Amino acid sequence: MLTPGLRSELQRIALLAALSILAGYIYGYPLATLIGGGSLYMLWTLVHIHRLNQWLEQGSRNYPPPASGVWGEISDHLYRLRQRNARHRQDYLSLVTRVRRITDALDEGILILDADRALEWWNPAAGRLLGLERRDEGEPIVNLVRTPAFIAFIREGRFTEPVELEAPNDPNRLLQFNANQFGTNEVALVVQDITKLRRLEQIRKEFVANISHELRTPLTVLTGYLETLRGSAVEQPPAWRQAIAQMDEQTRRLTLLTEDLVTLSKLESTPLPIRTERVALRPLLAAIVDSARALTGGECHEIALQCPPELCLEGVTRELHSAFANLVYNAVKHNPGGCAIWVRAGHDDAHTWVEVEDEGVGIDPRHLPRLTERFYRAENSRSSSSGGTGLGLAIVKHSLLRNGGKLEIHSAPGQGSTFRCTFEARPAQC
Repeated sequence: MLTPGLRSELQRIALLAALSILAGYIYGYPLATLIGGGSLYMLWTLVHIHRLNQWLEQGSRNYPPPASGVWGEISDHLYRLRQRNARHRQDYLSLVTRVRRITDALDEGILILDADRALEWWNPAAGRLLGLERRDEGEPIVNLVRTPAFIAFIREGRFTEPVELEAPNDPNRLLQFNANQFGTNEVALVVQDITKLRRLEQIRKEFVANISHELRTPLTVLTGYLETLRGSAVEQPPAWRQAIAQMDEQTRRLTLLTEDLVTLSKLESTPLPIRTERVALRPLLAAIVDSARALTGGECHEIALQCPPELCLEGVTRELHSAFANLVYNAVKHNPGGCAIWVRAGHDDAHTWVEVEDEGVGIDPRHLPRLTERFYRAENSRSSSSGGTGLGLAIVKHSLLRNGGKLEIHSAPGQGSTFRCTFEARPAQC
């Protein structure tokens, strides 16, 4: 469908051609007058093109030159495009300004690295945290932050876990780096000052360690007196005997809690020994299974062990025993009605694993992400009636981390639970 401007232009061309031919027949030169009329139309068209080109070269700041026909439509269309682009540009500049103000107000540092890991842009917080200056733009980030852990973090490009290190311009400040790739292999690097957070964690660890040790003495005294009172239970009134039994139960529970706190505190605060041991898994797991069977009385639970006799693992025996024993004992304690429990160990080309599976009551999946938190209890499967302290899985988690392992939990209500310990190490032969 023809536009009004193009229709008008065609009408103009047709009228000019008709007049030229008519004039040519009157004067006896039809071809010459037709060529002359076409030349005049081409000259008129070139004038419009020249005006439009000048308007475009001047940046299209004013209204386009006046024109009619198809050239008027072209000018109007170009003017509308210019207006639309101007609005989009203004919106873009407003957005950039807003984003810049937001990033300037953040306490976290943000850096943009190009595909070669050179510094393209950073916000003021990043400049303060890393001591950056304008002349650092375009420099490889590993030339500005030279810590070996950070260099490996950037060059390997595995950004699933953050890296923590001292600030390059202040050794008393601890920084955490998180990164993600975007665009054409570019990297967004986020820097956080976690000095206060780590100091608070250290204070908490020291407090837990101190209070745990301080509780041991009064608990020992209370336990001794309760044992003396229990020895003379025949001479006491029935109300006293009930009160002493309750005190004894709560004292034992508090003693277990204190011991777990001490264990967890040691795991968090003491470095891993330089020399680890080659731990034979089958005898270790067999001893744990025997203890678990004694715990059940051999009536309600069926516990089976599957482990190759030659399978070994590099680590600390005491900590690995603590991790595996907690998992097996939990499977017994939290399924008081009895169930089948399997303790398995195995390996593949790159991993060694130990898992505890049961056919018990199971755990609601919404609790799984928080099960390894201190004192966290699921509403049903981790109730206080089981006698636990709420620290068992936290001890498991820290024991595994210290020995190069991680804990995976799979469970559903009524379908049992599987706790799998995976170690990023090739299996060792005993």
